[in-house]
Amino acid sequence: MSLIYRNYLKKNYIENAITISNFTKKYKFKLFIANDWKLVKKINANGIYIPSFNKQFFFKNYNLIKQEQIIGSAHSIPEIQTKIRQGCSTILLSPIFKTSSHPDKQNLGIVKFSNFCQNISKQTKLIALGGIDETNIKKLFLSNISGIALKSFLNKPQTSKSLSFLNLIAGTNLIR
Repeated sequence: MSLIYRNYLKKNYIENAITISNFTKKYKFKLFIANDWKLVKKINANGIYIPSFNKQFFFKNYNLIKQEQIIGSAHSIPEIQTKIRQGCSTILLSPIFKTSSHPDKQNLGIVKFSNFCQNISKQTKLIALGGIDETNIKKLFLSNISGIALKSFLNKPQTSKSLSFLNLIAGTNLIR
């Protein structure tokens, strides 16, 4: 399991980062910090997260210690190529399915996502993000994904059906 700390407003930035870092260490989760190498080093996080809007290329020039990684997010082939050039070992690709958080945004769909996985997964790991739920996750099992990421799903009240869904995910190799 991994968490990404994104606090672009910088409200209670360091305090929140330390709290989240302590939580992730306690439960042996990985922690990635958005756009801030100094904070990665300060709290000994697992690496940096480069959002799709960040096009800078200096990240892979940092001296990474063994456990630090560079991960990023993308929405298109040009953005995936940018993330690969930035040194990302893992890319969250979104949105795969229609989402409630971005209802007007065009989703990739399972066919296009599967094609991305077949063509790009040799260079980097692709993580599915966006609109994943109990009904469409089965379609993702058929593609060559390295994992899934859930955001809005976890904000919903959990039911026995959704908890079964989370147990299904935890019991697969989709979380590495």
